[in-house]
Amino acid sequence: MEEKSFNLHHSMLLMSKWLSYNTLFLVAIAILIAGFTGPVFAASSSEESVVCKEDQGVCNGECYDLRTQTCVTDQITKEEIPCKLREAASCNGECYDPARSKCFRDIATDEVVFCSAAEGGSCNGKCFKTPAQACVPDDVLDGKYTLCKSDMNAYKGECYNPRLYACTDDPTSEQCTLCKLNEEACNGKCYNPNNYHCAYDSYSDTTLLCRAREDNCNGACYTLKLNSCVMDEVSKKQVLCKINQGSCDGVCYSLLQYECAYSLADKGYILKPLESS
Repeated sequence: MEEKSFNLHHSMLLMSKWLSYNTLFLVAIAILIAGFTGPVFAASSSEESVVCKEDQGVCNGECYDLRTQTCVTDQITKEEIPCKLREAASCNGECYDPARSKCFRDIATDEVVFCSAAEGGSCNGKCFKTPAQACVPDDVLDGKYTLCKSDMNAYKGECYNPRLYACTDDPTSEQCTLCKLNEEACNGKCYNPNNYHCAYDSYSDTTLLCRAREDNCNGACYTLKLNSCVMDEVSKKQVLCKINQGSCDGVCYSLLQYECAYSLADKGYILKPLESS
């Protein structure tokens, strides 16, 4: 029994010496490697531990050179990215020099655009300077923008001066019409309300631009002083005749001289002279 115990103790002693020698050997190897490659250290990022050199840092899980690079947050993706020191900014994954360039989302297209440092935005892919210029929403084209001077508005892709023009409500259209400030709109046309008006006819459901002393009869302008819009006694349609006239089967006649009467002999309507009293 004593002999077995002695052998076990002797074996454990030999194993301990063997492990010590191997540990010293591994340390020596590590020292030799460090002499060639430089010191190493473990740096921890938000997701995992990354082993980098002593003169390196960790940026979004990657090692970068502290002497020539910096870790910046991308303006678009909001992720960290290593960039050169002279390019201390990032836009959509691309490093750039903020002293020379700026990164914008285009106001009209929402695309990422680079402009010069002197410019203040992008509109339809064109960089512009503020406050002299602006990307203006269109008065009638939903979701469309036009690059104009900052004191201008936009109408169907064209810039206009709001001190001289306005997008005027048009009763014949769902869209406004660009007119001078003292004008009104009808059927997409601008007019002076002192000389013209937008005339609506309920019978034909039409709206016309007529002169001030005119009205709309079944889709046609007529002079109120000379004509009248009457209902034909046969067709029951509106007909334009002269003042004091009626209409019989499409024929205008004098109300003072005739009447519209049905003739059995003619099997239709005729103009019958009025009997004198």
